[in-house]
Amino acid sequence: MYLIAGLPPPVDMRIFLHGFQDFFPSREWRPAPQIFLPLVAFGRMHPPEWEELDHGLYSLHLPAPVTLRHTGFDVCVKRNRIMLEATVEASVIDHLSVKIRSAARRAGISSNHSLLPSGIALADITDVDPNVCNLWLATHRHFFAQVEEVCEFTVFKTGKNRENTFWEVMAEYRFAETSALPVNLL
Repeated sequence: MYLIAGLPPPVDMRIFLHGFQDFFPSREWRPAPQIFLPLVAFGRMHPPEWEELDHGLYSLHLPAPVTLRHTGFDVCVKRNRIMLEATVEASVIDHLSVKIRSAARRAGISSNHSLLPSGIALADITDVDPNVCNLWLATHRHFFAQVEEVCEFTVFKTGKNRENTFWEVMAEYRFAETSALPVNLL
């Protein structure tokens, strides 16, 4: 099994981003199967290693939740695919990634690497005409999800069969308590 840790966006932000996926202009825009901000790729892992990692990740704690701020949309290349991403700024995200990697090392997993948590993949647009993509970006550049807090991260199991990539939630980990103040007052 191949494991990845990421921050799933809160419900309102997820609904906002799924709304774009539901109305892409054509079939060439292939929606991403999961909406999350990637943090750490653990790679292939056997069940005993997973049990050790799982135990270590439950002990992670940050003093405050992560604040996610949607900043727009961008296009990037990932493993020879062109992807449309929702860009986000996230407070203390690097600190959380380091804590997750440290927990993995303590569990004896050394083959993990940090992912650059800059965006949430929305669609594979490799086959989309660049002019159509530019028009979509120009049309949607002023749409933003509201700022929200995240207190949990998720470890996903991913793999590929003959037809599709599959994703399965392995576990969710609460790393902070919710702030008492509304996000717009922070």
